[in-house]
Amino acid sequence: MTEAAPVREIASFILEEPPTEDSVTLGVHGTDYLVMLTPSVAPADFPEPASRRNRRIRGTVEGKALKMHRADAGGRFIEPVHGQPRIVQGTVSRVDAANDRLLMDIVVPMWITVETAVTGQRASDFQPGDLLNFYLESGTRFVPEA
Repeated sequence: MTEAAPVREIASFILEEPPTEDSVTLGVHGTDYLVMLTPSVAPADFPEPASRRNRRIRGTVEGKALKMHRADAGGRFIEPVHGQPRIVQGTVSRVDAANDRLLMDIVVPMWITVETAVTGQRASDFQPGDLLNFYLESGTRFVPEA
């Protein structure tokens, strides 16, 4: 595994809406972002109290990238600002070549799987510090921390 510097994998959010089977709406501290992710567990298995809005919640974000492009400028962002992430840009923090995934700093840390069969790209094609822009497949997951 190649990495630039120690990087946190766990993202910190504000629970905006109680989770359902299909989605959980999370706010990103200090921003206007309200990201809608697919929960990895049933609502009953969320850390308590999952029904209480506006509380802090931590977990891992996992997505699948479509074709990735190196960018020269633009910073880190998620589009749209409210809803399911579709277009993202961020910096590679860690390369996990064995699992063909990248830990990216995209407003929040996200593990991004590179869909080699679809894109012809591999995680090892990229280095820590690369600024990448790409579309995410639908269904970016949120795995709550126990």
